[in-house]
Amino acid sequence: MSTHVIVAGGGIGGLALAQGLQRHGIEVTVLERDPSPAIRGQGYRIHIDDTGGAALHQVLTPELFDLYQATSTKAGARRIVTLDHHGTELRVIDLPERDDPVQHTAVNRRTLRQVLLDGLPVRFGSRVTGAEEREDGVRALLADGSHVDGDVLVAADGAGSVLRAVIAPEAEVADTGLRCVYGRSPLREDELTAFSAVLGPAGATLVFGAYNPRRPIAELDTEVALDPVDGYLMWALITTEDLSEDATELHRYALDVVRDWDPPLRDIVANAEVGATFPITIRTSVRVGPWPSGRLTALGDAIHAMSPAGGVGANTALRDAALLSDSLAAVNRGESDLVPAIAAYEAEMREYAFEAVESSAVAARSLVPGARS
Repeated sequence: MSTHVIVAGGGIGGLALAQGLQRHGIEVTVLERDPSPAIRGQGYRIHIDDTGGAALHQVLTPELFDLYQATSTKAGARRIVTLDHHGTELRVIDLPERDDPVQHTAVNRRTLRQVLLDGLPVRFGSRVTGAEEREDGVRALLADGSHVDGDVLVAADGAGSVLRAVIAPEAEVADTGLRCVYGRSPLREDELTAFSAVLGPAGATLVFGAYNPRRPIAELDTEVALDPVDGYLMWALITTEDLSEDATELHRYALDVVRDWDPPLRDIVANAEVGATFPITIRTSVRVGPWPSGRLTALGDAIHAMSPAGGVGANTALRDAALLSDSLAAVNRGESDLVPAIAAYEAEMREYAFEAVESSAVAARSLVPGARS
């Protein structure tokens, strides 16, 4: 059969799915509510592990995968360092070395999204507000009163998904009580080696890690539209306090939190690009049992939102995308019926995804004692 898949949401998971579907020759339409891919701050450096790297290798063309690798950060020492706010090392975890010469370490979120957008039919400014499942297809309803018809609709619209209640009515997203101030600061050469967490007083935690591309993006020989990005230090201050939306106030708040910390740690925040500071609310999800499968399904935060403390949220969404694209490819080739293929995807996804949710909650509690899971 010829399958048309509608993807609601143009984030990393939704775009990875669309790339995988296109590689299989499946018609896909991505509906993204934002008017452009650069309209909102969505984070900076994100960790890509072996799972996420394998998924990207599966869904991307060889050319785009090579571009992803070229724009990923230089590999430094494989370690995670925990400090107190005086700069004293509390724990060092040395990660095993691998034979992989590329080592999936970290990427700039906007750069990865620009790689994933290449060649995709994305309709920006198309906010999905609901869905109607029919015997022979599914209809995505849009905020402007229009609709898009297809064979499958995938909710990839994040933790605030409007489709989750239609797909899995018992699924819940919970506020962890944690808030995060994201910032970006100039990169120093001695910050290339480790991802670090600083356990401060009064429940405040500062995490930081470097992004420094293997090759300068401006010098890459590619027709993909990539914004030049210099190396930087991503930092995130995790707190339980309510936060302003104003960048200047957020930076002032973060600087006040770290004012008595070890000077090199304090300088990370003090030297930040003030206008690049923004807040997020950290959410998680509750493990949910099987739901009746149909032509609507979900991936990523739309069904298994998790704390970023575990560093696996994006990687789990990428794994979803690779698995679902393979499942729908089998349907497109006539090797499987549609609904059973979606049900098999959902069953497998629930197992690994909610394990990741739970391990991320444990990591969050280790960073901020007293955090709700």
